[in-house]
Amino acid sequence: MTDNKTKITAPPPPIVYPPYHTVRRYSGTSQVALSPDGRTLAVASRKDGPAVVCEVPVDGGELRRAFDIEGASVHGLSWSQSGELYCTAHRGGTEQWQVYVRRKDGRVEDFAVSEGDRVQHHLSRGAASPDGQRVAIGTNAREPADVDIAIVDARSKAQRLAVSGPAWHVAGSWSPDGRWLAVMRVTQNTDQDLLAVEDESGEVIEVTTHQGEMQNVPAGWLADGRMLAITDHGSEFLHLEALDLHSGSRELFDKPDADVEIAAASSDGRGVVWSVNEDGYSRLRWRFAGGPTGERVTDGQVGDVVVAADGSRAAYTLFPLAGPEEIRILDLASGEDRVLVTGEPLAQYGPRPESLRIPGTEGDIPCYVYRPERRAARVPALLVIHGGPEGQSRPSMDDPILLELLAKGVAIVVPNIHGSTGYGKSWQTRIHRDWGGVDLADLRSVAQWMQTNRELDPDRLAVFGGSYGGFATLTCVTRLPEFWCCGVDVVGPVNLVTMLENDPPNWRRWNKLWIGDLDTDREKLIQRSPITYVENVRCPMLVIQGDNDPRVPREESDQLVDRLRTLGRPVEYLTLGDEGHGFVRRDSQQIVYERITRFLDEHLVPRTS
Repeated sequence: MTDNKTKITAPPPPIVYPPYHTVRRYSGTSQVALSPDGRTLAVASRKDGPAVVCEVPVDGGELRRAFDIEGASVHGLSWSQSGELYCTAHRGGTEQWQVYVRRKDGRVEDFAVSEGDRVQHHLSRGAASPDGQRVAIGTNAREPADVDIAIVDARSKAQRLAVSGPAWHVAGSWSPDGRWLAVMRVTQNTDQDLLAVEDESGEVIEVTTHQGEMQNVPAGWLADGRMLAITDHGSEFLHLEALDLHSGSRELFDKPDADVEIAAASSDGRGVVWSVNEDGYSRLRWRFAGGPTGERVTDGQVGDVVVAADGSRAAYTLFPLAGPEEIRILDLASGEDRVLVTGEPLAQYGPRPESLRIPGTEGDIPCYVYRPERRAARVPALLVIHGGPEGQSRPSMDDPILLELLAKGVAIVVPNIHGSTGYGKSWQTRIHRDWGGVDLADLRSVAQWMQTNRELDPDRLAVFGGSYGGFATLTCVTRLPEFWCCGVDVVGPVNLVTMLENDPPNWRRWNKLWIGDLDTDREKLIQRSPITYVENVRCPMLVIQGDNDPRVPREESDQLVDRLRTLGRPVEYLTLGDEGHGFVRRDSQQIVYERITRFLDEHLVPRTS
């Protein structure tokens, strides 16, 4: 057990964080960007805390700080072919994104910035038109509940609406001739339509009109003027199709037996790079100038991908199974693939997990199991539940808390329960408006598997999760209390009614379809909320919350902790000012790391004599 006086030092932060590929309202944002000549890579780097913009020569050199947005954390980048570098940033974890620009002469200016906490501006990797004169952004300035698409003059900054209406719209990229802008209209993570907007006339073509739920995500344009889309049209899995704007024809571009998770094309349409998710491992594929498809099997997860304007090279981020994160450069013609930037190595890396399937009530549950090298007869185990719920746990073990637990003899069990992405449309959509239903059944199946597994100590099982994973953690300790010796909830909703009541305006329509309708589902939402069963909690709890969290407001954690304390249950509560739905400041990360490590040392880690 760690002595409370011992200083625990968090490991070095990563260069960038892996994106959530399937959170469709944020699709298209990238933390890397290539300069117009393809010789310099810009990175929204988090190495020293809140992200700043760094640059590195593509032919080799050091990653150097280029500029920052004072008091803010940079989120996404887009480099115009005329030389301006655009970025989004927000302050204090509020997710009130604003757009800034670094001009060719080095000046950094506000570009689409609104004071106050109402208006957001979003930026995709392909935001700038081929001539650099126009920039497409998302904005909720017209109506807080909607996100429209505005075209902004690169020089005067004057805005005009291109697409508006009762939906969350996301700007894709511009066609090679600069005539058309791709726009995604998002209903939810599993249902989107693609539009093509002619900039000069304002004509809007509905490219993917459909019935029911269908994913259609913009991935760029081909040189012949067809739109490239990630879609599950006629399929259980996501694949690539080329869409003709005028005839409506859809031609297969690539259809693997697993999800295409991310794809990007060059602004001239000659180069395309995409990644296929095979049970959590990424397979990188590419084509250049109509040539054959190349591929590279990675031992990890591909994050962002950007392609140079002429399609000759691409940059992508990779999170290997057993090594520091990398930013790599791929030559699309030759297939040469090399490391450009490597993050600071951790003191240790986890073993390759066993990939298995746990029998569940509605199908086998994909799961990774990490076993410690130092084993007693039966070892403690921690159940780790990912966020989303439409996210996916991947096999790369880079969480320092989990790595430390492995080193101390704790097994880590990481399931991808219903709602997870990467296992087909049916598995993902099953969670819709059923939070606390099918996931509870899955969690019971996993907990029973852990309890009866001969390698694991049934008296020392714990559960840990953040965001939706926090909700699942609270579901475990309130509705399956007999299994757990302790639990850690990070920014998890405890009351689905109050969470929906406090939604940000432009999330309300989304969450009504995703979680439930307050007008018609209130009783069900109460029944599914962990707060309804809080008196069942038997184990010590650690609850962690950011004061400025817009997705899961602090009220959620406050009401949980108040009820637990009133009931006399053991609970520790850590709140962090100037942080939101995640912790970007280095001091906050250190505090969270220390607190979770010490809590689990006390309640889960086996004692040593």
